[in-house]
Amino acid sequence: MGTMPDAYHAPAHRPWTAGALGLMAAGGVALTAWLLERLGWAPVALFLARAGVGLLWLIPLRFAVAAAEVRGWGALLGIRQRIPWLLLVWLGMVRDAVNTFLPVARVGGELVAIRILRLRGVNAATAQASVIVETSVTLALQIIITLCGIALMLPLAGIDAPLPQLLGGVALAAAVVAGFVVIQLRIGLAQFADRTLGRVLRAIGGRGLPLVPSLDRKVMSLYRHRAVLARCAFWQLAGFAGGAVEIALMAALMHIPLTWVQVFVFEALIQAVHSVAFVVPGALGVQEGGFVGLAVLLGVAPDAAFSLALGRRLRQCAIGLPVLVSWQWHEWRIRRLSSAQAAPTSG
Repeated sequence: MGTMPDAYHAPAHRPWTAGALGLMAAGGVALTAWLLERLGWAPVALFLARAGVGLLWLIPLRFAVAAAEVRGWGALLGIRQRIPWLLLVWLGMVRDAVNTFLPVARVGGELVAIRILRLRGVNAATAQASVIVETSVTLALQIIITLCGIALMLPLAGIDAPLPQLLGGVALAAAVVAGFVVIQLRIGLAQFADRTLGRVLRAIGGRGLPLVPSLDRKVMSLYRHRAVLARCAFWQLAGFAGGAVEIALMAALMHIPLTWVQVFVFEALIQAVHSVAFVVPGALGVQEGGFVGLAVLLGVAPDAAFSLALGRRLRQCAIGLPVLVSWQWHEWRIRRLSSAQAAPTSG
């Protein structure tokens, strides 16, 4: 992974990409409308009316979850350099908003955060290493939580849990995460990228990838701080628990009877669905369909589950869209300051 430039570079415009994303977004809206038509407007409206202004409680809850999640990230950054906690909270929300609403394979938010940290004076290797290690921890936890969600869902759905397959899935997931960590520790991401993708690029006449040895050293130094890794994992789990509390709160406001096991399964598997559907902006329709599909397996009324999905969608829009606007304003300020600084030089 190369260092990120300080100057702002606008991405190249690709009309066909914008058109494809527009089609996927339109398809998601159409799927949501179709689900709403099939389930009925009246029962969904009734559930939302029961919650009423109580749904506003989801906003401070999400702020609390974001503040908790960045504690782990801040611990990783704090080994080498401390930055304001409120900036980290805002960056955490920017990461979440970008990954939620934009088709960036659930990593675009991390790249945005790295770039802003660089502009705030954080060393490039420190910023990148903190995100890489945190992503490794998050990946491991998400795989484990997803497998636990599947294991809990099968009995609720009246399906005998296939223990050998589940154990095989756990072993495979553990091997994937372990392989990712081993590459970071034994080879180094920069070295590994050069040996694989770099060779391919050179073979077809392109340039190799720039190596950043300091990045690999930073990653390895973070992995040696096991107490900090444990703190990062703890706060990531706290963020997951906050998401589950959000579902439980919506269910209570809408008078939907859910057990904590059902809440856990909803949160665990919806997170997995959202990650898989990264090509659809905002996972439009996919998130709603995931709630309805899980409801059928968990013995929950589909219209009730769809109402939960809409409640989460409203919260995502109420927070995520203003956060995206604040990020774009921040980028505009950067471009304006860069232009102002470049003007005297050019003159």
